[in-house]
Amino acid sequence: MNTQIVYVLVSSEKDVFLEELWVSVWSLRQYEPDVTVNVIVDEPTAKRVNANNELMSLVTNVVVADVPEKYFPKERSREIKTRIRELIKGDFFYIDTDTVVCKPLTEIDNCDYDVAGIPDSNVFLKDNPFAGGMVGSVKQIFGSDLSNCEYLINGGVIYAKDNEVAHELFRRWNKNWRYSCFQKGNSQDQPALWQSDHEMGNVIKLLPDIYNSQVAMSLQYFADAAIVHFLHMNFIPDQSYSPYLCLKIYKDIKAAGTLTSEIKDKIINCKSSFAPLTIPVGRDQLLFLFTPMGKSFVQIYKDGGVASWLMLKIGKWLERFHKITHKITHKIK
Repeated sequence: MNTQIVYVLVSSEKDVFLEELWVSVWSLRQYEPDVTVNVIVDEPTAKRVNANNELMSLVTNVVVADVPEKYFPKERSREIKTRIRELIKGDFFYIDTDTVVCKPLTEIDNCDYDVAGIPDSNVFLKDNPFAGGMVGSVKQIFGSDLSNCEYLINGGVIYAKDNEVAHELFRRWNKNWRYSCFQKGNSQDQPALWQSDHEMGNVIKLLPDIYNSQVAMSLQYFADAAIVHFLHMNFIPDQSYSPYLCLKIYKDIKAAGTLTSEIKDKIINCKSSFAPLTIPVGRDQLLFLFTPMGKSFVQIYKDGGVASWLMLKIGKWLERFHKITHKITHKIK
């Protein structure tokens, strides 16, 4: 593979981001042993990475970016991510750390686009259950209406050539992110990416979805995935059905200080790592579970006790009531 890989890492002992990187790079090396791997970091993170000999054996270059010391860690990470194009020479393929590579990535060398990625949640905007919030965030921050866009890109995997189009997109992304973060109080990087692409007339084109299978939101491309993206979904209270989504595998690595043979086996077989009773849900169930009521019901049911018993009783009553009213309404029609 000739296209270089890029990761961004800002990490301390208080988190497991370094362990996420470790998993992703190790999985990458199983399929692309000779590819150039650049890890862009801030100064404190550079010390942690350089001190980890096992991780360093997998990395080609550690690039230290100049980042304002006053920035919080998340802000430092986003500042670096939106500046990748100026920090790295040559075409690159950026990958988030919360990923596992499951196939060779050589086909990326054939990409002819200036910039390319995969739609957020692996669906076009019209089918995205969070489209309202996504479009609304850009409207609130920048005043732009993106509701007619065909897709909005997930920032977890991005291909970029070393040309003026890509450089201009990243310049705008960094500028828009700084405005979003420090003027509007939104430190997320994706609204600024969507706004930047909108300003340039939608220059970000599409890669095959297998290069960013966002398994927490869509299973459509999971079986054939080249990169599985275990999204950080903090609004789901219990993700113990996956050692990646609940972060257990990364915590185990931190505790062991190495990738044990057992952990390596779990990385290679990440697609089989889900708990036995893990089932897919459809759109309606998904939308309900992400509402405040849905999340509350799940938590109450999990906690048990009187509240759980009462909720189930009321649920049965509501089900009967709905059947009766539905039958009456149907007869009237």
